[in-house]
Amino acid sequence: MVPIRNMLVPENKYGIKCPYAMTATRIIVHNTANDASAENEALYMARNNNEASFHVVIDDKEVIRCIPFTRNSWNAGDGNGVGNRQGIAIEICYSKSGGERFIQAEKNAAEYIAMLLKSYGWGIDKVTKHQDYSGKYCPHRTLDMGWQRFLDMVAAYMGEEAPRPVPTPVPSTKEIDAFYRVRTQKHGWLPEVCNLTDYAGWEDSPITDVAIGVSHGSVKYRVHVMGGDWLPWVTGYNINDIVNGYAGNGKVIDAIEVYFYTPDDIRPFKKAEYRVAPVGGGYYAFQYDSETTNGQDGYAGLFGKAIGKFQLTIE
Repeated sequence: MVPIRNMLVPENKYGIKCPYAMTATRIIVHNTANDASAENEALYMARNNNEASFHVVIDDKEVIRCIPFTRNSWNAGDGNGVGNRQGIAIEICYSKSGGERFIQAEKNAAEYIAMLLKSYGWGIDKVTKHQDYSGKYCPHRTLDMGWQRFLDMVAAYMGEEAPRPVPTPVPSTKEIDAFYRVRTQKHGWLPEVCNLTDYAGWEDSPITDVAIGVSHGSVKYRVHVMGGDWLPWVTGYNINDIVNGYAGNGKVIDAIEVYFYTPDDIRPFKKAEYRVAPVGGGYYAFQYDSETTNGQDGYAGLFGKAIGKFQLTIE
């Protein structure tokens, strides 16, 4: 955990910044929407006379407490609602430009929130976002990168797993749907993708682990570690099963191989159609199962080039 220090607003500002006693019932996550450090954010909040405030601000190097958790803050945009009157407001710095500083600040925030949850005896359900109270798209960069991904980070620091949202069924015209998700060096496990509706990965961060499942039939898949060798085949789809739930060992992946087994009630035979893109580059050609004919080399990727994006469908 990075250093934690107090820069509390002066008591003569309580009437403006935190006028009411508070019994906290939740945590509210914000992004600052600028590129100031935690110290500068704390100083600015304490010096101005705006009815806008927060309890904690976090950057890539430290956590700063600004208002006691026994006092309210004006953070959620819901007047005297539960956000402003019962929420511990946490601001994450450097969200305007993002990049490495924001990535680290967000990790620090996830670790600090996990510590708070444990101290209060709360579960992950107590972690909320500014958007929940006023509709404002905040924490904007955290939302862009995936709210469930952030909850997963908090849960990981607690030594738990975040509950998964129940997905709304989406009608599919395909006989077989492929579901997959990846973990990257910077962002952890990312949200699930179905077929080619999106891609799994992040342009600026290598993929280290891959999980694949199908709605019908079965798959086997494996990954090649950059500078190493192929890891064992796996057939499951469970990010909590390190043996057979996903392929990878936390190291950078440069190739993926997938094979789909068509069930007896589906004909003609189907194949896994998949492709990857290197970090910062464009997609390579689609690979079909583990074929080595017609120009196929049996896998998607290029040895020595870290993979940043992955797509898969069954055709």
